[in-house]
Amino acid sequence: MMLMMPACGLAGPRAPVARTVDDAGVRLHGELRRDEYAWLRSGGEDPAVRRHLAAENAYAAGLMRPHAGLMRALAREIEAATYVDHETAPVRRGGWLYWTRSERRRDFPVYLRRPADARAGGEPEVLLDPNVLARGKDFFDLDVFEVSDDGRLLAYSTDEIGDENYTLVIKDLTTGAALPDRLARVTSAAWSASGREILYTVRDDVFRSYALYRHRVGEVGADALVWQEDDAKYELSVQRSRSGEWLFAAADSYGASEVRVARADRTDAPWRTIAVRRPGHLYDIDHAGDTFYVRSNDDAPTFRVMAAPEDDPGPARWRPVVAGRADVAIAEVDAFAGHLVLLQREQGLPGLEIVALATGERTKVAATELRGLVGIAVGENPELAASAVRVSVSSVYSPERTVDVTLADGRATQVSQRPAVGPCGGATATLGTARAPDGTEIKYLHFAGRGGEGPRPLLLEAYGAYGSVYDPDFVASRCAVMNRGVDFVIAWVRGGGELGEPWHDAARVRLRERSAGDLIGVAERLIADGRTTARQLVIAGVSAGGGLMGAVLNARPELMAGAVLDVPFLDAVGTMADASAPLTTIEYEEWGDPRVREEYEVLRRWCPYSNVRAIDYPPVLVLSSLADNRVAYHEQARYVARLRAQGRGGPFLLRTELHGGHGGASSRRAWVAAQAFTAAFVLTRSGAVK
Repeated sequence: MMLMMPACGLAGPRAPVARTVDDAGVRLHGELRRDEYAWLRSGGEDPAVRRHLAAENAYAAGLMRPHAGLMRALAREIEAATYVDHETAPVRRGGWLYWTRSERRRDFPVYLRRPADARAGGEPEVLLDPNVLARGKDFFDLDVFEVSDDGRLLAYSTDEIGDENYTLVIKDLTTGAALPDRLARVTSAAWSASGREILYTVRDDVFRSYALYRHRVGEVGADALVWQEDDAKYELSVQRSRSGEWLFAAADSYGASEVRVARADRTDAPWRTIAVRRPGHLYDIDHAGDTFYVRSNDDAPTFRVMAAPEDDPGPARWRPVVAGRADVAIAEVDAFAGHLVLLQREQGLPGLEIVALATGERTKVAATELRGLVGIAVGENPELAASAVRVSVSSVYSPERTVDVTLADGRATQVSQRPAVGPCGGATATLGTARAPDGTEIKYLHFAGRGGEGPRPLLLEAYGAYGSVYDPDFVASRCAVMNRGVDFVIAWVRGGGELGEPWHDAARVRLRERSAGDLIGVAERLIADGRTTARQLVIAGVSAGGGLMGAVLNARPELMAGAVLDVPFLDAVGTMADASAPLTTIEYEEWGDPRVREEYEVLRRWCPYSNVRAIDYPPVLVLSSLADNRVAYHEQARYVARLRAQGRGGPFLLRTELHGGHGGASSRRAWVAAQAFTAAFVLTRSGAVK
């Protein structure tokens, strides 16, 4: 089924035709690579680029105009399920309780607090109202949010463009006034124990977080440089330990880590290194009592936990606390007074394990005990002496729940849940397996939509990069699609972290092509099992996941009825060959370095943009954002132009947010409209809605 054209006998909208240029090209390993659409790189200030993107938006809107009624209905449902009246469960930090309040008429939650010993029910103090800060702006996002130990100062950072260049502001909570301090391009921040200094990291022109500074509140002039990371493969971050006693600064690449520590009350003292970086060694730390707890993959591919004494924390003094296990990946370690909390993945499925440090006794809290096939994330837990660990539990079928898990016995108690607006799908989830071309078993999660037996319309999603995990979560637009008879599947393809770091390593750099083969194997299995057909299957992915969908489209376009590529990474060869492009150098260890012949050959084989050719493609929707610094808008614009010129089939739609970043628009109206547009595309392409 093709997308419907406008009725009443009128001709459909004409697809924009991007002009080509006589591009001199770039020569890599003896091959001259030309880009006929290189002019689209010239930026959003170029009137020709603006006209082209506007024409693409108009074309996409015209093709979907016959489904305007459907999109209006979807928008109402998505807005009602997303913007709800809700207060999060208060979190204690020192002498205060902190929480947020969301209201269905406001775009952003408001940050609140009250004294911990105050009687509940009184009017709370408003720390920050992003709705006021965002007033009159086309885009707004909040990142850093850190309160000083004495509760007097708030450091927060905002982005008003969408390019993720956040500016940090310090607010005096006793007066409500913002101090004159302004720190640009901040990526992370942590207060000193005194609250008179703040440590922060900044990014450079290629989007790499490269330097750590110390700023004294109220002072002007240059801040003290604490650490400048000159290796282009590493990024810096800073945080405060839960104990409050230490500052942690980390340099991380995709292949190695290095953590340095300093006393939070002596920030000008020399920093100590926990373990010097070396290839292949990934680690991170937490602290409690007089001990650092190190999560390390040294001699343990799925990670183990070691204890290191404060006075001499080097690897020679590490002692084992939790051994590595082949079938259990330790994803995170959180240290409390007397207990460690491990976020683990056993055969891919998440769960918690609590370790009593005095006795070594372990208590497992499986995902099934938290109600079904879910995702688990350790939430905000600032109190070292807490009796319970707070976690968030996500599900495809219901909004996020907040649960307190008692450290003594693992008992789970729900303390908060976002309101649900109506049912979502068929409420039946199953775990399945498929085979990749090389025989590797690939797990997938199947969530039933509302309706009868198969074969059924089906939305298949995956990510498969950076060792990130793709666990179930609640998405209002997806729920609206499932309520109209579409099943949903998450594929845990290699390159992700669902089965630990080895699963990530299995599709990095020279093994990158495996991810596409894994997804194809899952699609073939779903069709062979009668769950869906090629005429009902839509694939979708975001960012790196969108690039994965582009590779699958080139390899097996006949397997699907449509594809959604959301801010996708598409020109892998061109971007990775440009060291001046944002994020390129730090990602050589993920995607490969095209200066290396063997890695270039792999990039060239799977790169979606490089492999568009004269074959029949299904309809494709590509979503883009003009201010996106992670994946530049022109990757998507050039891809659609080449797809339309060289490929057959389609139609091929490009929809660009002119005031948005990597996460899309921030305003309610634009965000809801984009969600409804995408949901309508999925419904019409899968045949769920005619």
